[in-house]
Amino acid sequence: MFDDLADSFDTHLVEHLGYRTPTLLVEALATALPAPTATLDILDAGCGTGLCAPLLRPYARYLAGVDLSAGMLAKATGRKVYDDLIQAELTDFLDQQSDAFDIIASADTLCYFGALEPVFKAAACALKSDGFLAFTLEDAEDETKSFQLNPHGRYAHSRSYVRGILETAGLGIHSISSAILRKENGLPVSGQIVIARKRR
Repeated sequence: MFDDLADSFDTHLVEHLGYRTPTLLVEALATALPAPTATLDILDAGCGTGLCAPLLRPYARYLAGVDLSAGMLAKATGRKVYDDLIQAELTDFLDQQSDAFDIIASADTLCYFGALEPVFKAAACALKSDGFLAFTLEDAEDETKSFQLNPHGRYAHSRSYVRGILETAGLGIHSISSAILRKENGLPVSGQIVIARKRR
């Protein structure tokens, strides 16, 4: 699906759906970081066409992107911002890393995962000590205990579930903030922007 969407993806998201998630995510992350000095090793997890890359680059000594879609990666390559781009399933890729990244940023990717325990565990392994995992999720309905699959094909997660499994993975909460991530059928999609930090 994402291969087929790659050519029109950015235009559709930004112009038709009011998509601002990369900006919102990096703004939230910036509150936890010193001024950018291009010294950090950063992974854009689920990088898509690379909308996060120009925002992350000022912080990065090394900037890698990983995505499952070859079509999306071809578009990201054209931005000429990444040091590396890798086609892989995200959890599998993270499982193969160890203390590799200061920051793992994931904008609008984990909403395609139901259970988040495996990817959080893998991310904790791939982060350096005190490294940050920054990500967005769509908000589940109040009565949802963990996650739900919505009609549009993306998952929504409860905040209590997210907090609990981050703690289990060894990732402390730095901040959770609310935001409108995009529009869906003309209606705003409410979500959460989460900044978590690996414990020493």
